[in-house]
Amino acid sequence: MIRLEKSDRADVVTLTLKRPEKRNALNQQLISELTRVIESLSSDESVRVIVLTGSGNTFSAGADLQALEEMQKASYEENLADSQKIAHLFTSIRSCEQPVIARVNGHAIAGGFGLLTACDFAIVDDRARLGFTEVRIGFMPAIAMTFLRARLPDLALRDLLLTGRLISAQEALEFGLVNRVVDGARIDDAVRELADEIVRETSREAVAATKRMLFEIEFMSQREALRVAVERNATMRKSTDCREGIRAFLEREDPPWKKAFENDSSVNDPIS
Repeated sequence: MIRLEKSDRADVVTLTLKRPEKRNALNQQLISELTRVIESLSSDESVRVIVLTGSGNTFSAGADLQALEEMQKASYEENLADSQKIAHLFTSIRSCEQPVIARVNGHAIAGGFGLLTACDFAIVDDRARLGFTEVRIGFMPAIAMTFLRARLPDLALRDLLLTGRLISAQEALEFGLVNRVVDGARIDDAVRELADEIVRETSREAVAATKRMLFEIEFMSQREALRVAVERNATMRKSTDCREGIRAFLEREDPPWKKAFENDSSVNDPIS
């Protein structure tokens, strides 16, 4: 249910949801597989960026309603365990070492929109429609709501969650829920440009530390977050990448990660 592909340089990994006949709807198996793969990639230091996308012309239509109907026959404890798996998937994306780019190749509905909001970046086909439609079938976007509340003003949050309406990719951009809206024919170029920028211009060690702290302080008070920030600031000053990055800047040369990117690009350039 998950296809894993590496780029020519093997530092960018694409994970594709493979349930086109169900519009990439999320069921227990897909959720478990995706969580396992992301947690495995998180510890792989050769991987700098993860791209998440859907097969066919849909990113994800959300929860598999037939599976959800079956779960209505299950006990509260079984439903609780199933819900915890979804929360675990979202937190795995938020806390993994690499930036995760959502390549939104089509509609992202309900849990599919939630999956998008768990990612670090979202580049969206301009024809896509997005929405938290759960209230229209008597359900609620409970887990996605916990991530959304920090991103949206209260009125905008209530607009999306209480009406269950679908919005355009452009409106999602105006809400601040996605980074870029592009013509569908350009989506791969836009994703590659962003991935290349991350690999070329940033330190893996610094990005991983920044993601860890972002996840750690997400629900902290300002006072608690500042305490953690002071500790992380002091720790990062002693890191290898920080030493090398400062040395390279002062000596007016490229940092090691940029040199590695340029060397890899040269090796994989068929013209060179």
